[in-house]
Amino acid sequence: LRLLADEHLAGAAREQVEIKLAGWFKAHLAKLLGPLQTLEEPADLTGAARGLAFQIAESLGVLERSRVAEEVKSLDQDARAALRRHGIRFGAYHLYVPGLLKPGPRALAALLWALKHGGPDTHGLSDIVHLAASGRTSIPLDKEAPKGLYRAAGFRVCGERALRVDILERLADLVRPAISYRPGTTPGEPPAGAADGDGFTVTGAMTSLVGCS
Repeated sequence: LRLLADEHLAGAAREQVEIKLAGWFKAHLAKLLGPLQTLEEPADLTGAARGLAFQIAESLGVLERSRVAEEVKSLDQDARAALRRHGIRFGAYHLYVPGLLKPGPRALAALLWALKHGGPDTHGLSDIVHLAASGRTSIPLDKEAPKGLYRAAGFRVCGERALRVDILERLADLVRPAISYRPGTTPGEPPAGAADGDGFTVTGAMTSLVGCS
């Protein structure tokens, strides 16, 4: 933090204000994004697991799996278990910390991302933070807003909308069996949304999950 003040606040009084603000900011970060601070220097992780933990922290708790696909493949079961103990979820599209997808942590993460990559006037910052704080599972896409800002807010750009990353993973769990079903080959009853091996049909459960038509 940088304190902006004129000559009326100087000397010991200014120093006291700076110390107080620095203490508040440190506590605020620990309260909302504390798990990321642990991931930056995890005492119980080594090798690729330690590197992944650091990258997740650098990405403010939401990291695209495609960026670290090779590192993830190299992890053994013990390393995966150690990362899970730190609250990390391995999704099909992201590595993320579910506990940090609440409105408070994501709003702060989006603000920190904007301050680093464009400043407080970054296009879409206030709207995205507001929509994310509303608890919505998907929001309309503002094409002028940086995709990185959506990720920092806990969302993934998907066509004309942005989906919260945990909801995207749950949606994929519904779509995957529907598109893999083959009549006469796949055992059991057709899953909801199956389209005889030709894509899938949108179901009410899918639209309800993402909160849109």
